[in-house]
Amino acid sequence: VAHMHRLLRRAPGLAAAASTSAYRLLRGRATRLAAAVTASAAAGIVLQQAAIATCESDQPRFQDLPPEYESQRFVPVAPYPAWDSNWDYCELTVKEVAHALKHEYPVLDYADAIRKLYADHTDRSADRVEKLIRNTPADELPSLYKRAYLDHAYGGAVTRHIILVRHGQYDEQSGLARTLSRPDGVRDRDFGMPTDDKYPQLDAAQQLTPLGRRQAEATGRRIAELLKGPLSASGREAHVRMHVSTLQRAKETADIIAEALPAERVRRLPPDASLAEGYPPAHCIPYGRGAISAGARDVHVEGARIEAAYRSLFYRGKPPYPPPPPTSGTAPADSQAAPVPTAVGAAGTPTAGRADAFKGERVPHHEYDVVVCHGNVIRYFALRALQLPPEAWLRLCTYNCSLTHIKVRPSGSVSLISLGDTGHLRLEESSFSMHEGYEW
Repeated sequence: VAHMHRLLRRAPGLAAAASTSAYRLLRGRATRLAAAVTASAAAGIVLQQAAIATCESDQPRFQDLPPEYESQRFVPVAPYPAWDSNWDYCELTVKEVAHALKHEYPVLDYADAIRKLYADHTDRSADRVEKLIRNTPADELPSLYKRAYLDHAYGGAVTRHIILVRHGQYDEQSGLARTLSRPDGVRDRDFGMPTDDKYPQLDAAQQLTPLGRRQAEATGRRIAELLKGPLSASGREAHVRMHVSTLQRAKETADIIAEALPAERVRRLPPDASLAEGYPPAHCIPYGRGAISAGARDVHVEGARIEAAYRSLFYRGKPPYPPPPPTSGTAPADSQAAPVPTAVGAAGTPTAGRADAFKGERVPHHEYDVVVCHGNVIRYFALRALQLPPEAWLRLCTYNCSLTHIKVRPSGSVSLISLGDTGHLRLEESSFSMHEGYEW
């Protein structure tokens, strides 16, 4: 119909050739047809909306937080799917790089600064450096300056690996849990909160099952295989650290895993309460009836400590601090020079006495944090690290003693190597809580 109207408007010769009455008749019929089609379409839309409303009254297609809980929405720095390059507030400025390298700032000639950086900290030939500078646009030289600093200065920055391990299967003690959490048949809202004195009694009773212990043993063997390099190579004595939550099932799992690793090569940190199981700082969507109101307090209280745990573990590595200036004076002729320690970056071991000590063969700059904790914590950490909506945390699944491996490079990029990997467990050793196997 619209095409007929356009044809009549744009072709006056056609209208002139026809009689006035014929033209008016054609235009009138077109107008009446258009009105009928419009009315039918409007009626169809109304019927369609009514049908959708009927369906949504039973089960909405889309879910979001209710308006009264909008203040608990997890709001990213930039709307999804944008990436925040300074997510850990560790992104270096050119000024910080220049000061760390003891270069003049402001940098007047980035090409010269890059040449000096490579000459002081690498064995790369001058020709290769010149080719690199020539192939880099002038406006990208500051970025090359920072990248070269991360890769080479004082041995270079480390790539950090966070390996999240869910604890093994444990006796949930459901009867004791009901008794302690519902003393009068009504749920105690303070049960499990930081000031609660009943939850530790339940935690002490929730010990690993025989299956849980076998899962932990297999996980220890797998981690020993994965970390064979840093657990055996010279110069990497401080490249592996183990964290654990304060809950009994996690501590038992960590102890069994540690038995498979050389004690002198693993730094075990004290149990950390912030890694304990709990409700992440984001409401789970989709949700069931009453779940948002029931979880609001947990999001507010437990979510804060889980976020604090995330920030304490997830950050990029940076090059070691610049070495101290050489001491003045000349050593006696018969004295031996002190050995130059190697640099390992974030692990905190001493750095070399001069930049030249880092030339030649380099120690692999990869460090590992093995974190034995809990399912909800791991789910949140994975989404948070990837800058994905954490409200999806319950859509992820981590089996007992599964491995979730996240890599953080010095540039700040984050990669998920594996999520809930149970390839080191036999099928009959797999479980999700008290559900054994994969069919639950």
